[in-house]
Amino acid sequence: MMQNNFFKIEFKPETGTVKSLVMNHDPDGMNWVEGLFSWGLPADFEFVEMKSAGNEVHSRYRKETLELEVIRTLEPDRLTERYIYRNTGYYDLYFQRGGLGIYATFNDSYPESDICIKKRCHAHIWCGGEHSYIHARKMGPFPTELALILTHGSLDSYSVERIEQEMSNDRGDFVLHPSPCHLLPGSEMVLEWQLVAFPQGKFQETLLAVNNGIWVEFARETIFPEEKFEISVESRHWEGKISVSCRGESVPYKMRDGRLLVEYTPQALGEHRFDFQIGEKQFHIYGYCCPQFDELLEKRVRFILKHQQMKDPRSPLYGAFMIYDNEEHSQYYNYIWRDHNTSGERGNMGLLICRWAQMHPEDAEAREALELYEQYLLRETYEVETGIVHGDIGKHSCRVRLYNTTNLINFWQELYRLKKEVKYLRWIARSIRLFYSNGGMHFYPNGTLFSDAIDMIREAGLAAEADELTELLRKHVTQIRTIGLCYPPHEVRFEQTIATPAVAIPAAFYDRIDADPEILRDIAVQLDVLSRFSGNQPDYRLNEIPIRHWDEFWFGKRHLYGDTFPHYLSCLTARAYWLYSKISGEVIYREKARKCLRNCLCVFSPDGTASCAYLYPFSVTMRNPDGSIHTPAQRGEFFDPFANDQDGVLYMILRMGGLDALR
Repeated sequence: MMQNNFFKIEFKPETGTVKSLVMNHDPDGMNWVEGLFSWGLPADFEFVEMKSAGNEVHSRYRKETLELEVIRTLEPDRLTERYIYRNTGYYDLYFQRGGLGIYATFNDSYPESDICIKKRCHAHIWCGGEHSYIHARKMGPFPTELALILTHGSLDSYSVERIEQEMSNDRGDFVLHPSPCHLLPGSEMVLEWQLVAFPQGKFQETLLAVNNGIWVEFARETIFPEEKFEISVESRHWEGKISVSCRGESVPYKMRDGRLLVEYTPQALGEHRFDFQIGEKQFHIYGYCCPQFDELLEKRVRFILKHQQMKDPRSPLYGAFMIYDNEEHSQYYNYIWRDHNTSGERGNMGLLICRWAQMHPEDAEAREALELYEQYLLRETYEVETGIVHGDIGKHSCRVRLYNTTNLINFWQELYRLKKEVKYLRWIARSIRLFYSNGGMHFYPNGTLFSDAIDMIREAGLAAEADELTELLRKHVTQIRTIGLCYPPHEVRFEQTIATPAVAIPAAFYDRIDADPEILRDIAVQLDVLSRFSGNQPDYRLNEIPIRHWDEFWFGKRHLYGDTFPHYLSCLTARAYWLYSKISGEVIYREKARKCLRNCLCVFSPDGTASCAYLYPFSVTMRNPDGSIHTPAQRGEFFDPFANDQDGVLYMILRMGGLDALR
């Protein structure tokens, strides 16, 4: 055991690794580095020995002619870990991407929410070359955070190794990959980082305080063609050569007030990698140039109307909006796999087309598609008499899901806005009553906020029904406030989309029905938990995109678990931020919402095709609880071929004001 001013560390002598790291003042004694394997273990190496003396611990490993020495030095305010790879052979060694790996087992898993809040952390990972870090925050309120800050060497990417049997409730062990390297006989490569504890909210200052530390950020990671990338780099050590390039071309920069500033107008759409050299340090960041929003929106709507609606009247799916396989260029449906059917989140296409039809009443093709879709819903999934929403064709009661009820409430709202027929409001009222009678008081839905639906019902002259539903919603809001941070488990035990309705539903209630100051105070507590899911890395796929790590498995074609940055449900954080900003006046959350919405647009291509998610890690390995391999490593870093549920992003942008929500 070793201890400094901030944390105490326990080692694992049989592997030469770190067994636990616990903050000195933590009443819950959370281990920040708990995983299936242990912190600092080199992947696929044989352990040789561990020795300790004073404030240092030395561990040695070997893999054929490659030797690794790990030196851990505990200083008063940090732990420094130095990994020295040596080629002891007589031939050259080459390591490609992913060829070397070190376990960084931040305790990012998901048991019950009351455990998560106190004894688990979110790990926001950035591998950007010689500017790399991990920002770890407890999932619940806590005054201290932890950072891994690279001080020597280069990190290229990270992989995840997950426990198969935990399904969506374990983000996994992280494996950090040094950048590709070439070791001559007798030569060495050094990787060094520091683990630093610091006060909450002081991450930027902590990064800048380390040797040659920098802070880099975009004004906005995703821009439109008429805009410029604006990048700021801050450092306390401006020495040596400075250069910036993008797509192989030199980019001009300015120095102002101790910062390096870049303004760059892209000449093409798509990803833009900016490469920096500041002194001896080389690193990169990623921006994205998106088509004009109106053009992107129309292309996507036209693609859905042409390719993603079932038009064969012989099929029970007639009129449904379908998954589209961009590899096979065909529609896809699977009755057995719930997230590949035509219900649930596929309804985002119906919501989008309905909003589009409201904006373009002359669009006969969109109106016709909506008529077919409504007929499909009434024929196959929705019971008008009861308000029950079934999960697929045939109205089978075994496929009822509360999420689907709230999603369809949203759709009936949009149809009412389009057609002004009161029957939709009566269907909404019926479904809300059913939702609450079937356990909705203890459920955290994302499909609807309820308050706007109740407003519509009241404005249509149905005052008695509006009063009844308002009291049901009031009880729901009270229940959310009473539960506080002990969220009930849903389809995943604890996740971003359990926290989003805990903010959004009370916020909408406060905005439209009852502006009780105590409600606003309770929302702020929930907002703190929600914001911890989101990072601030300089990458359009990561910045203000909340951690989600299972969506590609359920919604995608490849069926891989692993971090999905972004996924359409990311935009629900934007909605929660936007609502909170509206009722609190805190404008910073409006900008966070804009960033989130913009950065979600990368799932849409200029030709109208789309992807349900980007799988961010370099690779994903599934293991059994005993550490054995269940499924060998499979490559990540791709947009999934299925267009599935992503159209909720475009719908949410329109719902929040269209272009105004992005500016």
